[in-house]
Amino acid sequence: MVRVLVACRHPLCAFLGGSCSLSSGVSRGCRTGPRPTAEVTPELLDELRGLLVVLDPAGLIARPDQIEAAARLAAIVRHEARRDRNLVALARAHDLALEPELCARLARLCARGSGPSP
Repeated sequence: MVRVLVACRHPLCAFLGGSCSLSSGVSRGCRTGPRPTAEVTPELLDELRGLLVVLDPAGLIARPDQIEAAARLAAIVRHEARRDRNLVALARAHDLALEPELCARLARLCARGSGPSP
């Protein structure tokens, strides 16, 4: 796996290099109005399955298909976060209709690592 130290310590961001690829630019502070539904569309689940099959955290190398899949996954995570849907939290709580191995893979790729910050 290609390792680049990034301040956020997300393995997906370390693979992509540069700054945090998962930052949504939205504060987690108080939000007004009704909460959006936590449901994720079947089409998005199918896309996540396809991306996560390509992105095995144990075998990430700089293959073009993995780089493209990683960038797309980061874009989806950001987009869903802006809609107040945390895909990693949903996966960890088993509230995401994905296979358990793919939920675990999503969490490993997108959760902050325990390593030191750069």
